[in-house]
Amino acid sequence: MVYRDDSITTFEYSEETLRSLYSMFCYGYRHGGPQAEALWYFDTRISYQELMDSVHAFAAGLVQEGVKKGDYVTIFLPNIPQCVIAVYAVNRLGAVCNLVHPLSTRQELEYCVKLTDSRLILAFDQNAKLCEGLGAKIICCDTTTYFPKSPKGFVLRYGYKFLNRKIAKSAEAKAWTAVFAAGKQYLKEGGSLPEDTMTAEDTAAVMYTGGTTGDPKGVVLSNAAVNASTSEMILEKLDNAPHIGYAFLSVLPVFHAFGLSIVIHAPLSGGMRCILMPNFDTKKCAKTILQEKIEIIAGVPAMFERMYPLLKDADLSFIKHMVSGGDKVSPEMVARYNAIMNTQFLPGYGLTEACGACLLTKLGYDEFPEGCVGRPLRKNTLCLVEPGTTKVVTDAGEGELCIRGPMLMDGYYKNPEATADVMRLHDDGLVWLHTGDVVTLDEEQNVIFKSRYKRMLKVNGYNVYPTIIENVMEKCPAIAEVCAVGMPWKNGDTRVKLFVTLADKNADEAAAVAEIKEYALAQMNRWHQPKVIRVIEKLPMTKMNKVDYKLLETLE
Repeated sequence: MVYRDDSITTFEYSEETLRSLYSMFCYGYRHGGPQAEALWYFDTRISYQELMDSVHAFAAGLVQEGVKKGDYVTIFLPNIPQCVIAVYAVNRLGAVCNLVHPLSTRQELEYCVKLTDSRLILAFDQNAKLCEGLGAKIICCDTTTYFPKSPKGFVLRYGYKFLNRKIAKSAEAKAWTAVFAAGKQYLKEGGSLPEDTMTAEDTAAVMYTGGTTGDPKGVVLSNAAVNASTSEMILEKLDNAPHIGYAFLSVLPVFHAFGLSIVIHAPLSGGMRCILMPNFDTKKCAKTILQEKIEIIAGVPAMFERMYPLLKDADLSFIKHMVSGGDKVSPEMVARYNAIMNTQFLPGYGLTEACGACLLTKLGYDEFPEGCVGRPLRKNTLCLVEPGTTKVVTDAGEGELCIRGPMLMDGYYKNPEATADVMRLHDDGLVWLHTGDVVTLDEEQNVIFKSRYKRMLKVNGYNVYPTIIENVMEKCPAIAEVCAVGMPWKNGDTRVKLFVTLADKNADEAAAVAEIKEYALAQMNRWHQPKVIRVIEKLPMTKMNKVDYKLLETLE
């Protein structure tokens, strides 16, 4: 039974509430009530009281491991309950969450650990071995710890253990359960946590961006930045509406800025509940949405495309908000979802340097403009500049999107040169974040995404945007997926190369390529025409579930 209280419709985020991630979680605890459900994990339901007690117990355990204010703790975990507990426990102590993708390579992990001089790594049973020899203590979480204590849980536990039986275990790691139990016992015997001296300006988290052409950059996010992103999204979308007991689909990972600030921190700062899923599985995700009647669903376009066949015939009247970011959204997909919901599909825009969410499409549009990523969230402002400069575009032309607001990063960790490259002083005396994305504004002041500035191609002197080519060509009946990249051409010029997967896997490849060429000739001008069309089995994806165009650029 999910606890609900539809009489509560407003939020009151005070300066004290916004002081830290932990203080926001405490507000959610009070707002929803100790008995309200905070986490769902494979049918295990964890109340706010249980979660709060767990945060305090693990924080006490970390103190006994030597963690203190200002230390960096690497969280190398998927979306499991221990990950959520760790984020708030680390924050309660005034330490910093160093959030690293749990599928990172040893080299990537080592870079992030040594960059921040992390004292401790929180890993899980599938990656703890990778953490050995890095000069940090290792605490290993068992993925099955919070599986339900039921026949279903027994089957899940046995299946998980069997499938992962060959994964090497770490001899250096201490069990999460041992650290947790020690902290719980310490508090039971009258021990207390250190004074909570965290401030809004203190660093809450470091998370990573880039890395395709070199070492990743550590984005420094303060408590104020994360809480601004979280609170403004909640206030804009849920204030003056029943929300206690609402569920968020929490499948976007916590090491992802939108995952941390919106799909984990937002519900737990508002007395709502997180439906935790450690990875995206199309069937399990769609089934859980219907089973738990998840009101707020945030994801990336690839997730929604894959789930649509499983959701299109179901009753989705319970959905209040469906939000997508991280990649382009086609008008066709927007129309398909709008036809089966009582609300509207809302594409948005964000980046790690702005704590995940900057723009969101407003409800009530008549027709979704292609490339639309919405308007600024509350307290965000934007301007357009000539790409690579600080000269503001004054006409209705295209330009590089720049953003200001309370959710901006403090900078890149130990990288002042890279920070100065994107955080630039304009003639108005203000510092703006340069996003590297080329956009325009439509008549209703919606931001229309064109392309990454660095992806923009110069074809015979003309600006050509791969995203626009992809938007056109994905409508070709012969194509399932498409990615456009540049290829070197005569005299230092560039031409377009198209990588495609076919809608009909059994089609004759030569005939399909001929159809694609004909479609391109009919739909695009000569500068956008692909010189080469290459059919591949599937498009490569990054760890963030985006098409890896950088890899495709290197292929013949």
